Amino acid sequence: MEKWKKFLSLEIGIEIKACLYFALILFYYFLYCVLKGNLYASILLMAEIVLTAYAMSYLQVYALHNFDESERFNAKVAVLSLLCSALYTAVSYALRWYDRNLTATICFFGYMLLCYACTYLIFKIKRDIDTAHLNRELENFKKQREK
Repeated sequence: MEKWKKFLSLEIGIEIKACLYFALILFYYFLYCVLKGNLYASILLMAEIVLTAYAMSYLQVYALHNFDESERFNAKVAVLSLLCSALYTAVSYALRWYDRNLTATICFFGYMLLCYACTYLIFKIKRDIDTAHLNRELENFKKQREK
């Protein structure tokens, strides 16, 4: 039963991660479209983005050990952030998400690096809040037990 719970926890994490990165990439794509004067977005391209986000989320969770949720930001997290940003950028170029516009593609790489940094900070803040909450609950439990 514990293996099943661990599997479910990882899969839920993948769902959250895929949705987060999909939304971040979609925002950049919409911004690119608007700057080009185009108010229409390709549904096929959005499907490519969501499938890419899922594939990258599986890679990050199972092969790269959830590096964007690490306890500490270190060289390993930085290198893996560079790697995943480069992979997203390569896919975006290969699939013509930004019409193979080099400026848009290079900016997308920088944007993805920023996204990874922000995601790391978001998970760190959440972990700190959860830790403080658990510590308060433990203190309350100890006080009630002493009574």
